[in-house]
Amino acid sequence: MPNTKLTRDKLKNHFQYGKWIYVLIMISAALVGNLVFTVTVYHAPNERRIDIELIGLYAETEGPAAQEAAQRLLAAGQEHERERDAASGADREADYELPLQEVEFLALNYDPESSSEASYYAAQKFMVMLAAQEGDIYVLSRSLLLGLLEQNVLVPLDDYIASGALDPGDRNLGRVTFDGYDDEGNATTEQHVYALQADTLTGMADAFSYDPEGKYLAVVQFSKNQDTAVAVLQEMINLFEPAGGEAEAAE
Repeated sequence: MPNTKLTRDKLKNHFQYGKWIYVLIMISAALVGNLVFTVTVYHAPNERRIDIELIGLYAETEGPAAQEAAQRLLAAGQEHERERDAASGADREADYELPLQEVEFLALNYDPESSSEASYYAAQKFMVMLAAQEGDIYVLSRSLLLGLLEQNVLVPLDDYIASGALDPGDRNLGRVTFDGYDDEGNATTEQHVYALQADTLTGMADAFSYDPEGKYLAVVQFSKNQDTAVAVLQEMINLFEPAGGEAEAAE
């Protein structure tokens, strides 16, 4: 059985040597997509949607509870955009573009610590997902978080926390503060908060049968709407974290 554990070195080598493979995959997928465009379900463009990737052993994203949660997060994201546009003085009467149109939870059943054949293929799917720059918010393990950090894929959250747009609660931010990395994968001298612990979002178990223990919440750099993604992330905390819950440091 092949070794499927996705280390930071493997992830780094993948992007250095395997990117053209995924370029070809994406081109082929685009050609196939054009053939079936007329029979596919409408999806909002990337800048008008927020995709939340639940990465772990299991997540049920099609049930009523998941759909209800998505609608609540959609409303929160839309309200953020309305307030943002009003504050900027945007003319919302003439050709005003509708705010956020869609929020969707997506599941990737992938455990980087597993050596199963299913995990091997899930690791490949994870690589393709990154190469295609899919998703806005990732819920993922610490090992995957560190791998993405070295690839300079994660959005620093410091400014959002300082402004009050994102409330970390009682979380130990020292556990999610890391050196930054440049585009070459070299550590810089600047440190930032790149994620928040997801352990206390126990409501995710009821909504998705998804276990948040040992998981982290992060926004990815290739999100087309990072500020709205942060607003949706905050609403996730409000929705899935029990009132008065205390966040603990995660390994």
